[in-house]
Parts: sequence; structure tokens; C-alpha cells
Amino acid sequence: MERLVKKFTDVVEEVRIQLEAEFGVTQENIIQYRARVDGNGHSFPTGSNGVAIDTLYLDYEVQRAAIAKHIHNIMKNYDPRLCTPASACKVDGQDYTTLYDGQQRSIATALLGFTQVPATVVETDDVAFPSYAFEMLNETGVARLTPGDMHRNALTRYRLGSREIKNVKARTLQDQFDFVGIDLQDKGARKSANLRGSNDYFFSHFKYAYKGIELDQSGGVLEEILDAIVSVFPLQEEVDQGCYIGLYELARLDTRQELSGDWMKQVLRSAKKYFNSSATVHAKAKMQNAYVNPGATWSAPSNMSNFLREVYIMDGGTLDLPYHGEGALMQVATNPAPGLIAKAAA
Repeated sequence: MERLVKKFTDVVEEVRIQLEAEFGVTQENIIQYRARVDGNGHSFPTGSNGVAIDTLYLDYEVQRAAIAKHIHNIMKNYDPRLCTPASACKVDGQDYTTLYDGQQRSIATALLGFTQVPATVVETDDVAFPSYAFEMLNETGVARLTPGDMHRNALTRYRLGSREIKNVKARTLQDQFDFVGIDLQDKGARKSANLRGSNDYFFSHFKYAYKGIELDQSGGVLEEILDAIVSVFPLQEEVDQGCYIGLYELARLDTRQELSGDWMKQVLRSAKKYFNSSATVHAKAKMQNAYVNPGATWSAPSNMSNFLREVYIMDGGTLDLPYHGEGALMQVATNPAPGLIAKAAA
């Protein structure tokens, strides 16, 4: 296949046209974005060269496609201080400089009217270097932020005075976990001597944690879920995410707020009569779903809530727990998977 090498400025123009056609971004919008940047008075970081945009090329045998939506998001929130230098390469014998990393932010920079982009340029006689460097930087060279990293950063920004909604939400969520004495951290952080929390229990599913605080901003539902799990299953260090999302979904479906008192603990106590740990409850729910719905996609909220409900009813529970309808039943009592039920020790 012939190498598709394009002038950087041509790609910039293609993206400009695409932004207007698909996202309604006009030149007036772009001028407004640039005015905001200029008004903030920030400069690009020092320590790298400014490379003229009309000297750059993009090699699309190496480079991924320009992503207009992503570029637009960069433009709307553009801050020169955060524009880390792009990476480019000048191969001996070639009369152009190839940009191999940082394409999206470089295009955003050019669209905003800057005539140079911050970049470092490698000079080499190795024609394969751009391909090698692109792979290393994007596959092995950059560790993606975990949800835990993002959460800790939001807490830091709140502490330093930011009251953006996402930072306030992070602080509210963290306060609830602190109140019940459970660490909110991913499994990698739990294993780290530097990041490990001091509490006996931890919860690692940040998306589910945020669902809890969104359902009830007071934190009452979140507190009730966490307390129920660690009270009924006190021997498991990790608060099981399956039991968590199952209880969350039952609470969410209780639109008339008919459930009260210790109903969550009642549900889990019934489950404990058959399954000796919260992790086993989760695993058995997956087993049962695969048995009665072969080939179906696992949906944790609906499947876990229905499983907990049916086990509770099988145990003689009388609370009117909500559910997703007859078509979503897990058939725990009527069609159990082989080996599903084994009495747990009291």
C-alpha cells in the first residue's frame, strides 16, 4: 500500500470543514475559543521548540485518523500550559518533518490560529522510527489514568478551592465512604504501600459508587448499602460490587419508597443462608443467568437485583421487593442451575 503522507495544514483544513458540517462549529466559534485563550494570558511551556505548522506532515500509514469531536473538545477547553509538546521526526533524505504523536492537540492548536506548535523533533536515518515511536508511546509508553486516579485528583482540586460539580460530587462521595469506614480505591491502589487506605474494608467500583450518590445526594442510600454488606458479610475485605449494584437497583426501583428499616440486611441475610460470602452470591448469580439465559449479555444491575429478590423470596421473605418484570426472572427456585444451591454454615 502506498504511504499516504499529507500536509499538516491540509488535514487542519479538512477537520475545520468537518467541524462545521457535523458539529456546527463556525469560524466565529473558533474566534471565541481563541479569545478565551488569549484572555487567560497563559503561555506554552518552555523547554521545547515551536515548529511551524506549514513544515509538518502526517504519515497515515503510522498515524491514526484525526478525531474531529475530540479536537473540538480540546479547543473548547484549550489551555496552552497543558499543551505538552508533540513528537515529530526528520528522517535523513526526506524533505519533510513527520508528526507521529500529538496529532489531535496539534490540530486544535493550529485551528485556534497559532502558527507554531510545541514539538520535539528527532533526527534519524531510521525510516521505521516514526512507526516504532508511535507504537511505544501509545501502547506501552503511557499509563492510562484509573478511575481512582481521577477521583483522587478531583478531591485535590476540591481541597484547592475548585467547586466544579464533578469535584463537589467527589468530595460528597468520599465523605460518605469515610463516614462508614470503607476505603474507596481501586485494587491496584489497595496493593500499594503508598496508596493503601487504613480501613478494614474497601470498594473498588467507582462507577457504581457514583451511582449511589446520584440516586440519593444525602448519601443515605449509599451508606445503607455499604453498611448492609459489611454487616452481613464481615469477613470479606472487598465490598462485593455485585451485591452493591443489586441492592442499589432494588433501591432505585423502589419509586414509591415502600421499603424501609433494615430491608437490605434482610435481603442479604437470606442470601447468606445459601451462599457463604458476598463474592459467592455474585458468582452464583452469574452462573444462574448463564444457565437460564444462555448467550445473553450479563446486566449486573437487573440480574443481581432479580437474583437477590428471588433468593429472598425462596427463603420465605415477605417484603414486596421491586423487579424488572416476569421476562427478567432468574428462575432461582423453579429452575436452578446444577450446583447453584448449597447451604452455607450459619
